[in-house]
Amino acid sequence: MLIQKMTNKTKIIYLLVIFFIIGGGIGFGAEYYFNFQQTKKLISRILPVRENNFNYKFVYPLLRYDFGDAKYFLEDKNLEQKINDYVQQQYQNKNAESVSVYYSNLLTGQWSGVNSDTQYYPGSLMKVLIMMDFYRERQLDHTVMQKQLIYSKEINQQTFATAYATPTNLVIGKSYSVQYLIEDMVENSDDGAATLLLANDNPDILKAVYTDLNLPAPGDNPSFTISAKNYTLFLRILYSATYLSESNSENALLTMSKSTYKDGLSAGIPSNITIAQKFGEDIDTNSQGAITGTELHNCGIIYAKNHPYTLCVMTRAKGVVNQNQLASIIKDISKITYDYVNSESEK
Repeated sequence: MLIQKMTNKTKIIYLLVIFFIIGGGIGFGAEYYFNFQQTKKLISRILPVRENNFNYKFVYPLLRYDFGDAKYFLEDKNLEQKINDYVQQQYQNKNAESVSVYYSNLLTGQWSGVNSDTQYYPGSLMKVLIMMDFYRERQLDHTVMQKQLIYSKEINQQTFATAYATPTNLVIGKSYSVQYLIEDMVENSDDGAATLLLANDNPDILKAVYTDLNLPAPGDNPSFTISAKNYTLFLRILYSATYLSESNSENALLTMSKSTYKDGLSAGIPSNITIAQKFGEDIDTNSQGAITGTELHNCGIIYAKNHPYTLCVMTRAKGVVNQNQLASIIKDISKITYDYVNSESEK
């Protein structure tokens, strides 16, 4: 009787063990299947963004990949928190009305964003797009960079039709090569060079840059705005040489690396680190022409050793503000980012 009871207990134990094994197996299988389906779904949403140029018959050039929902697994929330803490402090101190930041590691795809979809008037940031326009045209006409353009009285009037235009190095009546004008426009942010180039560009090519990236083109819209995240797309396709040829992308970024602007991003990183960058500024006015805000932006590629990254910082303050106040914010965010990325790479 005792042996039979023990046997029955043993049977019960065996049945329980088998039940838990089978149940665990089913649970594991269900979890595996669920995770597999979720992973499959994430992968299916990683889609190529290709050039929307239908003049090609045999090729379909790749610009970049859109990671869809998978992008959130690459978000660096630690850096994001550090930047956000600093931004909130600036709000409390009333040093800025709006600060937006977008960081992207060009090798790993990791990113961080703080208010990165907020829209701003780009100002001189658009000069990079004018440069890309002419380098794109160069791929169709190799002589375009040697073409001579005359800085006329009419172009000078257009340049200074805006009250806050930056000074120009150009002389009325003198001719300049497209190559020289591009370098002057990007390195010195010369508004005269930008106006002269825009008067002689191919508007279809410039529009195509936006179309190919699925971004709204500014056209003649004076209220055109862009976010820090979207502007970074232009930097990425230059770095990857997926829009311009390799040699043209190299030349464009080389020109950006010679920028004479040494505040903002440059001031926040060691002087021996190369940066290809452009800054932009804008004065916001209301319908009566009164100044309502000051904007300063700085976006670029920081060629930190073994971990190059893009960083775009856009800022706005109420009323008339000394640009140094906003440049200091950009500098601090640049330093926070560089120190963090540099320390992470040493782990």
